[in-house]
Amino acid sequence: MHLSVFVAALCGITSVAALQSPHRRAPVKPKRALPVQHEAKNAHQKRQSSYLTSKSAKFAVNGSAIPEVDFDIGESYAGTLSISSNATDTNALWFWFFPSENADAGDEIVIWLNGGPGCSSLDGLLQENGPFLWQSGTYSPIKNSYAWTNLTNMVWVDQPIGTGFSPAAPGAPPKIKNEKDVAEDFMGFWKNFMETFDLTGRKVYITGESYAGQYIPYIAYYMLETNNTDYYNVSGIQINDPSINYDDTLIYAPAVTHLNAYSNIFGLNQTFMTSINERAEKCGYFQFMDYALSFPPPTKIPTAPNSSAPGCDVWDDIIAAAVYVNPCFNIYHLIDYCPYLWDQLGFPSLGWGPNDYFNRTDVQAAIHAPATDYTICGDETLGLIDPGDESIPSSLFAIAPVIEKTNNVIIGHGWLDFLLLANGTLISIQNMTWNGLQGFQTSPYADGDNFFVPYHPGLAEVLYEIDYQPIPPTPAENVAGAGLLGTTHTERGLTFVTVNHAGHEIPQYVPGAAYRQLEFLLGRIPSLTVRGDFTTQSGNYTGTTPPSR
Repeated sequence: MHLSVFVAALCGITSVAALQSPHRRAPVKPKRALPVQHEAKNAHQKRQSSYLTSKSAKFAVNGSAIPEVDFDIGESYAGTLSISSNATDTNALWFWFFPSENADAGDEIVIWLNGGPGCSSLDGLLQENGPFLWQSGTYSPIKNSYAWTNLTNMVWVDQPIGTGFSPAAPGAPPKIKNEKDVAEDFMGFWKNFMETFDLTGRKVYITGESYAGQYIPYIAYYMLETNNTDYYNVSGIQINDPSINYDDTLIYAPAVTHLNAYSNIFGLNQTFMTSINERAEKCGYFQFMDYALSFPPPTKIPTAPNSSAPGCDVWDDIIAAAVYVNPCFNIYHLIDYCPYLWDQLGFPSLGWGPNDYFNRTDVQAAIHAPATDYTICGDETLGLIDPGDESIPSSLFAIAPVIEKTNNVIIGHGWLDFLLLANGTLISIQNMTWNGLQGFQTSPYADGDNFFVPYHPGLAEVLYEIDYQPIPPTPAENVAGAGLLGTTHTERGLTFVTVNHAGHEIPQYVPGAAYRQLEFLLGRIPSLTVRGDFTTQSGNYTGTTPPSR
């Protein structure tokens, strides 16, 4: 080989054009200035707040003085209120209340609760649907384009007592043994909250996820039982990936079916797959699933097979097998891979890094939280944990009467959740009787409609960065998915909606879908099939058309 040819070969020189770097320089053009995505069309400028009164002043938060947050989060109020008529009661619930500037929110208030039991609702505020986000692996807090405060007045509450920042008298948390105890305490707090902020008579909506699927229906049920619309005017509830039945139904019975559907993600070997399917068949899981997912249901659904029977703890073994091949396997979101991302809340990630944001004294002082050794999920003495919740699952008692009294209940579920499984939730629905019939009469999958989430210009920005790969890139903040993102089905006041790319926390993984669900719950849109704009979007674009590059 001649030297010139050798050099040319080494350099990759041929008669065709040289290979371009994938990080090719982007065309020179002005950066697009995007409109603010979700400021309400009818929001007005800074105004004298109707919520700042002599009663509420001590709870006012300085929105420009939240540690590590380099922008003003807006008007908010935080602190503790007693669960009883005794204002000095040690047992109290901590809240963070954000009034909305959306004029359509004038007669309503939305509560957000996380689950556990015993997990702080700051998980939802900081990583899901609050006005600012600090999510796993991200450098610092950012404004949330899909903050639920853009739609309505929001309050995040740590409950029951002893959870998060909510103080409790010594020995009080173990006495909370059932959902009536939970509801009574919450209702005592709620009456004080409504009076403090002059909210009496407002429509009340209660939203949350996970074990809040047990809390919320019971709280709503007991509120509605009072027939007191001054304080407890419950107008709808939304529970996502909810704990509404026993584990045998929610987790174990659908586990292998779910594994089979997502086998390409789990990536388990064929020997294991054959064995686990044989065990599921022997335990009766497949037969149970076939019977329980009938539309309409032929009769009351029998009890799910017992997961404690020999060989029937299939979910546990799937988790173990998944961790062997993917040590960063996340039951909350199936498509997570290594490395673990650090997390300011310290949960659920095993990643290294700061994990004590709300345990900082400056943060606690800024949000009027009592001095607390804060953990996102804490008090193991809570009676709901040990010895356990005495109340039967909410799908067997509380959800049906709440549907009948409000005709406005949404149960959402992310398909990538492997802690509580979508088909387990649907089986639970099929065993409920409400408004004269048992279960759904037609299949949400075969006969359901497409769940549409509006598009937004942020997608064009992401496409631009991917296509041209400029260095340095412009950080992407509005990364919400859009388009047809699942299925939705409504019968007799109950809506079941699945979200394809969501894990256990729908607002965290697919924020546009959760935002759209809230629009529906509040009556801002007639259904989740509507192909139109978000009710709060602004700017010269349409939500019905994917943005161009």
